[in-house]
Amino acid sequence: MADDEPGRPARHALLAAATLRGYAWLIAERNTSMSLVSTVAPMLPVGLGLGMIGAALADTTLRQVDHDHAGSASGLFNTSTQLGIALGTALTSVVFFAHSPAGSHGTTITAAFTGTLWYVIAALLAMWALTLLLPKRHATD
Repeated sequence: MADDEPGRPARHALLAAATLRGYAWLIAERNTSMSLVSTVAPMLPVGLGLGMIGAALADTTLRQVDHDHAGSASGLFNTSTQLGIALGTALTSVVFFAHSPAGSHGTTITAAFTGTLWYVIAALLAMWALTLLLPKRHATD
């Protein structure tokens, strides 16, 4: 399976979403008694899935750009990516702090965190759906 195969970014978004779903379940089950390993380990496949999305999306979105405009297109792609990351982080933080008032502890923070994960999962599922609309690579490309 080649990295530029159609649908590859979509599968990686689903990997990240499924892992976060499992992470939300794990947090709800164990609450505040999670070990460091059980807290960090699920983030590895999430990072793997998100990292694989970036390379495939760059190839998919920039492959049809003329050589003369490649630098500008690459800069616009990277700027859009960084802006999306910044906005996603900011909006996720807003959701988290809206569900955890100042001075919150224990289960309130846990509930706010798992609630926030559902918004991130929804964003990943939306990303998955949008990647299905990307142009397919032709055999001559």
